[in-house]
Amino acid sequence: MDRTARVQRKVADACRLGGTPTAVLSAVKQALQQDVPSDRWCALTLDPATSLPTGGVHEQGFSPERAPRLLELEFGADDVNLLSSLARGRAAVATLASATEGDRNRSARYREVIAPDGLAHELRAVFRDAHGPWAALVLLRADDARDFSADEVALVAGIGEQVTRALRRALLLSEIEAHSGAEAPALLLLGGETILSVRHASATAAHWLAQVEDGTVERLPYALYSLALRARGSGHGMTRLRTRGGRWLTAHAESVCGSNEVSLIIQPSRPHEIAQVLTGAYALTPRESEVARLLAAGCSTPEIAGLLFVSRYTVEDHLKHLYDKLGVSSRSELVSRLFFDQYLPRTQAGLGLDGTGWFMGG
Repeated sequence: MDRTARVQRKVADACRLGGTPTAVLSAVKQALQQDVPSDRWCALTLDPATSLPTGGVHEQGFSPERAPRLLELEFGADDVNLLSSLARGRAAVATLASATEGDRNRSARYREVIAPDGLAHELRAVFRDAHGPWAALVLLRADDARDFSADEVALVAGIGEQVTRALRRALLLSEIEAHSGAEAPALLLLGGETILSVRHASATAAHWLAQVEDGTVERLPYALYSLALRARGSGHGMTRLRTRGGRWLTAHAESVCGSNEVSLIIQPSRPHEIAQVLTGAYALTPRESEVARLLAAGCSTPEIAGLLFVSRYTVEDHLKHLYDKLGVSSRSELVSRLFFDQYLPRTQAGLGLDGTGWFMGG
């Protein structure tokens, strides 16, 4: 087994040990220590929508007295190799030396935080997918150690996908534990040598399975059984399902390494996931989809033009095409059609409203 495969196997084993996202990051760090050693380190969980931290592990990172300045440089100033840049850039892993072309003094973070702490070398990795960044890992070495090599950067980059999947899974499992109502995500554990069958199901599994309009194989809808088979062969898979009532569900399947078992998580799809389905159904181009996403984020036409590096007239042209394809006449209608309409029936029912907005009841 070559070095890359060995590291990926160790990280995969570590990902199964972590229960919470921060536990996953701590386990991954320990799995990397032999091949990508560091003197100090820290990690942050991130909000994929904003790239802002939602938690983290900091005890073995920078000195507490330098934390305020570190955060100011990271989220309130302009510096080199920021997490937000790695979250949306071509490369998700980079060293400070490579980002500054060998002149680390170009970085205020190096001058004011890293060097005063007796450190010299920094490697940053952001674990991200199509939905955004989920976490970041920062590895640090002392000033008397060698810098991180290109091979070490490649090793860390090579574990990005499996760590991101583990982080998403940890978040889903924590959501299952935190909510017990009918709307909570469901967890199923499937197993079997040739035919997969349900070995364990959480309390809400029967509720969601009953909502899927499909034939069944071994008590599972065809769509979910097919997804589980794919995951057992490739390691993981994801699909979306439409319920009898018109709602969307997202299902994630992942093989359990070293066995024939497959874990299956089912949860109500979030607005941005539904939007991905609908943009395909409406035959939107990638650029039209991006304009719609920025509209939903509250960006004005000039702001969208600046973010996409196009003219204002080009943005207005995209908007006209979007209005035509979706059959709407305003920005608010467009955003509602893509992001919120799928939730209106459930919201109205919860509020006791009929389709016109009138309250139903005495």
